[in-house]
Amino acid sequence: MKRNLPVLLLAGLAGCGNYFSVKVPYRVPDTPNALAARQAVGGLYLVVKVSPEKEEAILGGLANLLPHASAPEPRPELLAKLAARALAGPGSGVCAWRVDKGGEARDMFLPEIKPSGLLLISPGRPDITLKNEERSSVYYDKNKQKQTVKSKVWVYSASLGAEVRLLSVPGLAELDSWRDTFTYAEDRADKSKDEEDWYAENEEKIYTALALRLQARYVGRPAVRLRPVFKKAKDKGSEEAEKLARQNRWDGAEDIWKKRVAAGGWRDLFDLGVSAELKKDYKGAAAYYKRAEAAAAGDKEADPVRWGEIYRDLDLAMTAAPAAACDGAWFGVRTAVLPVTDETTSIDGPQLVRQLLYERLREAGYDVLTLEETDEALRRHGFSDGGQLAAAKPAEIARWLGAGRLVYGRLTDYGEVMAGVYNRRMVKGSILVREPGKADLVFKENVVKVKTPKSFLGGMFSQLARGLTERIQNKPLAYEAGLFAVGVTENLPAALKDAGR
Repeated sequence: MKRNLPVLLLAGLAGCGNYFSVKVPYRVPDTPNALAARQAVGGLYLVVKVSPEKEEAILGGLANLLPHASAPEPRPELLAKLAARALAGPGSGVCAWRVDKGGEARDMFLPEIKPSGLLLISPGRPDITLKNEERSSVYYDKNKQKQTVKSKVWVYSASLGAEVRLLSVPGLAELDSWRDTFTYAEDRADKSKDEEDWYAENEEKIYTALALRLQARYVGRPAVRLRPVFKKAKDKGSEEAEKLARQNRWDGAEDIWKKRVAAGGWRDLFDLGVSAELKKDYKGAAAYYKRAEAAAAGDKEADPVRWGEIYRDLDLAMTAAPAAACDGAWFGVRTAVLPVTDETTSIDGPQLVRQLLYERLREAGYDVLTLEETDEALRRHGFSDGGQLAAAKPAEIARWLGAGRLVYGRLTDYGEVMAGVYNRRMVKGSILVREPGKADLVFKENVVKVKTPKSFLGGMFSQLARGLTERIQNKPLAYEAGLFAVGVTENLPAALKDAGR
């Protein structure tokens, strides 16, 4: 045991000659149901629920697309990651997170993750505005005369509403529910930036504000509690113990207080409680405080004591169990990303998409076979591309690879369409996840990027130049392929190395 506690815990005199105060640090959650919530947040499963997008028809609504800027594309995965990091703290953590775009009433992966609580975040669509407003600034000239200068600024602003629910597991009883709107605004000298581009650059600021609200509500805000340390006037032993405590020599003070406890003095019992609380022995502190409260009944000198606050703080501290040892069985299954079945005319697209899927799953905490290992095992059995895999049973492929989970990919669109000023780049397809004894999982994604430049020639030149660069690098539609890989894999549970596993 360390002989001295940090000096920074000591505070100055607190107005009464018979006690001084010390600072006890805590993190106090904002949620009104803090005790029950603490049990749930030890090992959370975090799900960001978003509404599914409607698929755009080919060249459909062209007349409506031309005069308007494209809508912003929220990144729910970014929100999930920021929230997971914010909830990683003493007594809290995130076992896994995912994005739910299907709107299921019950999450299909809940039995696999086995968390202590389920946190559902349902963000709305962002609302973005752009206004021209007048600003006034005041300065004093060289003659010390007050001058006012007015100027026009363009105000970009965005707001995002979100609903949050915390549920217990396994019972799924609602422990907490709330809704709020998060905003961010910026003044700019001009409006040269499109609203959706501005939002994309600043979306993380809005998500961070939401994540910090989650942290304050469930992990807690830093708080300092002042605890009095009493002495009995003209009592040599009590004064000596108080002196040692002021000098941060708590072990010596404890020795004196413990010898005096038999005499029944409430001050000594209370001071032992303070010492135990500073050392994070919350159970011991609670026992001393309860004995002190009973012994101090009717003594006005005990009036400064906030008994209710003390017991609430101790209850929270004692129920904040260490972060749950999350069940990592889901991530421990040996997983193989198989060659992508290609229904397009692209040569490089399937290989690029498969590589991106592999990297995404590896980063999400999965035990993934390398693509080289997978391809070598398949070649030994006469398979070299995704289109051939339907001829083999999944159980056979799994046995060849020594894998417990297979990820099939399928591309149905991978290309560009240019019609006048309408430039469209698209990657469409799905993944199929198969595991023996479990239902197949299918996740589809349609990535469509539409550009409507001011001129036909400008649009044609821009797209041709970008397409040529990508083909030289053998990465056609690399940006859209990346969005596709994110879109299909964010449906699966993911673990952050720095957020709870």
